[in-house]
Amino acid sequence: MQPQPIDSPDRPPAGPATVTNGVLVLAGYGLSIRVERGQLEIRDGIGRDRRAGRIHRATGRLRRLVVLGHTGAITLEAIRWLADVGAGYLQVDQDGRVLAAFGRTGTDRPSLRRAQALAGDSQVGLTITRTLLAEKLHGQAATLRAIGPKAPGGTGAIRVIENLADALSMADDIDGLRLIEARAAAAYWAAWADLPVRFARRDVERVPLHWRTFGSRSSPLTASPRLAANPANALLNYLYALLEAEATLAARIVGLDPGLGVIHADQLNRDSLAADLMEPARPLVDRFVADLLDRRTFSARDFFETREGVCRVTAPLARELAMTSAGWGCHVGRVAEDVARRLEHRPRSPRPLPTPVSGRNRRAVQGRDADSTLPVPPVRTCTGCGSPTSRGRRTCSDACRAEAAAEIIARLRAGGPPMTEDGRRRLGEKSADLIHRAREWQREHGMRPEQEFRDSILPTLADVPIRALARQTGLSLAYCRQIKRGQLVPHPMWWEAFKASADPRGGAA
Repeated sequence: MQPQPIDSPDRPPAGPATVTNGVLVLAGYGLSIRVERGQLEIRDGIGRDRRAGRIHRATGRLRRLVVLGHTGAITLEAIRWLADVGAGYLQVDQDGRVLAAFGRTGTDRPSLRRAQALAGDSQVGLTITRTLLAEKLHGQAATLRAIGPKAPGGTGAIRVIENLADALSMADDIDGLRLIEARAAAAYWAAWADLPVRFARRDVERVPLHWRTFGSRSSPLTASPRLAANPANALLNYLYALLEAEATLAARIVGLDPGLGVIHADQLNRDSLAADLMEPARPLVDRFVADLLDRRTFSARDFFETREGVCRVTAPLARELAMTSAGWGCHVGRVAEDVARRLEHRPRSPRPLPTPVSGRNRRAVQGRDADSTLPVPPVRTCTGCGSPTSRGRRTCSDACRAEAAAEIIARLRAGGPPMTEDGRRRLGEKSADLIHRAREWQREHGMRPEQEFRDSILPTLADVPIRALARQTGLSLAYCRQIKRGQLVPHPMWWEAFKASADPRGGAA
């Protein structure tokens, strides 16, 4: 459900902000979040490109309000409005830091927090660590299989990770488990190094060379994943920040303290338990990024470089990525609920613990399977300029299409003859045979007017798949596509085959 536009004379010309998959993302400067007549009124944007909208309590279907920025205001009444509808609030800065994360209040169980504080030195904590890391390592192996040949070293890395996953059961302390996880991470990210990052043709020469591949997971600026120096790692860091915020919300909802970690040691100003809960979900984020790199052609304006050399995601792309936050919340919520159950020492209790984040108990009663779908990467973009395209097209305009065709022709010419001598001979023989058959048919039947085909046969092909036409006639897909569009008229010797294709009783259709 989209928020209703504000009906005011000074409303900006930009369209209203929209709720997508339960998520509303605000970005820009001078943000305003307040309540007006019982409705949540929001304004965001930059300069004259500003948006405005109102969300109703009953029909808004808001689950997450994500703010990308640090200038503006949110009123106390707006915070209460979000709590009333059960929506979470996330604020992420430009550098990927989570500035604020709060949502509905969960169950307050002091016994659970006491068990969590003691888990780091107990057998329960060792079991939780082993379970979380095993799920992470198996997820990493599955991600490398999904990437396939695009990661040249993936096969060897999968074997290493699977062997290390088996070794988790033999480690007798948390430090040993951490060491196994570190070795698996080294093999895992080494397989990602040559993963390509595609940029629009007109931007390829404008972006640095190290932006065009995934490269090393460690930034040359910090010798750690922090402060990414290229787009691929910047995407990962940004999505990990969203995942961390969702893990923090999930921990609070199930009654855990986000700051008391089990795998990660306690540190100042860090939610160590949230980092623990993220581990099994990280491979899901990795697979999302790999799919995004495979499907999308980026533009130079999707990223920018700071004076220190840090690569950042710009607001338009960040807004698209933030739409996935609720999806990550479902996955990390399941992990938080499992950890809470283990800490409560009730793995076989006849009365299951509540599952307020993932909703597994409710779906089990309703007989529905758990929702384990991954967020879908953003829309396909133009290979020429990087702008979004419609209906899965590869280019967005005639200029980009002509530029792409010229590039393909130049590449084919540079590659020399496309066929061997034997291939050209067989193609010539086939063409000569077709010409001979057409001439024989014409001498026997005479030529028929093209208008007859357009009037009697072409209208019947509207609902016939192009592959069915090619299968029935023996012609190529490209030729059948042009015929179906009315751009070409085939030789009359194939007209009967096209009639058979359109006949539901005996044709290929």
